[in-house]
Amino acid sequence: MNHLSPAKHFYYSAIGRLYAFAYTSQRRNFLGIPQSGWLRMGIFAVFAAALIGRWGWFAVGLTVLLWFYVSFVYRRARRADYNKFVADDTAVPPPPTAVPLKPNEKTAVHASGRYAVTDKADTVLLQKPAHYWRVPLGDHIVMVEYRPKRFLYQFISPRTLQKVQRGWILYGKEPIPTLAITFLEVWGQDENASLQYYVGGGPTDDLSRLKPRTIYFSFADTAVLQKVWATLILATDDTDFAD
Repeated sequence: MNHLSPAKHFYYSAIGRLYAFAYTSQRRNFLGIPQSGWLRMGIFAVFAAALIGRWGWFAVGLTVLLWFYVSFVYRRARRADYNKFVADDTAVPPPPTAVPLKPNEKTAVHASGRYAVTDKADTVLLQKPAHYWRVPLGDHIVMVEYRPKRFLYQFISPRTLQKVQRGWILYGKEPIPTLAITFLEVWGQDENASLQYYVGGGPTDDLSRLKPRTIYFSFADTAVLQKVWATLILATDDTDFAD
């Protein structure tokens, strides 16, 4: 993040703050009403006061513009799942000599994106606790505790892994170092039942019918990010990881 220009850092921080405000204000209630509802009612009250009090067309127009702006922010944030990933075009993948995680060595991540079990799928945002590890046969597993003792998963094989990008998630006051992992999804309630109970798939499976999915791992420690990145690209020479 140190190589971001001041202007770009300011822009990313502003976008992240808006996403965080939209997310939290719709989930925090006061007297049974979300904070976002109180905000809209407040703007409407000012609009009504401007009309009744004859504050002038400038004040009326300003409150109307504010109403549309707030509505736009909430609508845009909801469509983006209240965050935005920005790729770091200057990032260089770890070299072949980089030390990856050991097989079955779990590491904690902040997970974002869509995760599933066979009868449920849900989208999470910077969810923790979440853990990532690589099994000895080379497949990758992510386990997200989205509720106490309730877990969602994603499974990725070297064949279904498509791309790993380093960048930032824009949420809150600072851009958060993040890996975006794109893969062909073979797990979850919408997938073929024959593929739901094992990782990846056999060598004869037709991968062309599978849909891509992107999930995100965010980190407080960039050294851990580099180690997870090295683990993800281990023994996957045919996949595009330079982006």
